Amino acid sequence: MDEIKEQETTVETTATAETTAVETTQATPTAKTFTQEELNAIIDKRLERERKDAQARIDKAVTEAQKLAKMNAEERLEHERQARETALKEREAEITKRELRAEAKSQLSDKGLPVEFADALPLSDAESTNQAIDVFEKAFRAAVEKAVNERLKGTAPKVSAPAPQGDSIADEIRKSVFGK
Repeated sequence: MDEIKEQETTVETTATAETTAVETTQATPTAKTFTQEELNAIIDKRLERERKDAQARIDKAVTEAQKLAKMNAEERLEHERQARETALKEREAEITKRELRAEAKSQLSDKGLPVEFADALPLSDAESTNQAIDVFEKAFRAAVEKAVNERLKGTAPKVSAPAPQGDSIADEIRKSVFGK
């Protein structure tokens, strides 16, 4: 008798261990492994791309240096001034874009709209951004209303049968009590 209990316990323990092993195997996704050749190929592609980018920057700098070498002092000063102006305009545009994005997020939040959509708005100037927010608000609210109405659609409630027009409940009670 004890031998049978030991066998049952052993079978249950083995089944539990196998089930746990299967669940663990299914729960853990297998990680992709790379061979050394695959790894080398990935690294080589990345290095080649970086080399091309570096070479492009070097070529641009060399071209600029050659251009400056051919210029006299006055032309060089004018070229440097134009380069500074261009860089300044780019920085101002970037700052304006950041400010417009922050303002757009603020307006979207104030109107109860998702702020994630600020990146999808045109951020060229305040007027076009405000117009885009207004258009987006109308479209978003219409889409939400349509989705809500679609979910609320259903069959109309069934009309119950009208109460019998004959005797009222009080009359029925009188009849049953008094027999009339």
